[in-house]
Amino acid sequence: MDPLILTDGMQIGEHLYTRLTMAPLNAGEAIDAATAGEKVRFAPDGEPVIVTSPTIVSTERLRRQVKQLESKAGTVMQGPIQIVDLRKMSEGDYRKLVERADQIDALYLQRESDKGGRDEAGAGEGADGTGA
Repeated sequence: MDPLILTDGMQIGEHLYTRLTMAPLNAGEAIDAATAGEKVRFAPDGEPVIVTSPTIVSTERLRRQVKQLESKAGTVMQGPIQIVDLRKMSEGDYRKLVERADQIDALYLQRESDKGGRDEAGAGEGADGTGA
């Protein structure tokens, strides 16, 4: 997929990055994003409960999908990006980023669907269907 061109750019340090390269997450990145969105809270009875924030999880996933940033001057920075930098983006560029992430996720899911996915019903069956 082509790099995402930002209208306003993302200022990180001295550099204004205007091109982002994004990709689907690998399993480790997805697990890390999910874990980052969890917090332990205590229920009224004192029992610990894990609470997940969908907003934090989606933000953590998004920042991890950014694999590389490039400035017009050719400065390159490897992702993932930090949330503090993500928060500085213009709303228009942020919407572009979210749309691109949605496209990448949809393409990934389509590719997996086209492969046939996992066949849970046939798991463990032998070639003759007997399970041996």
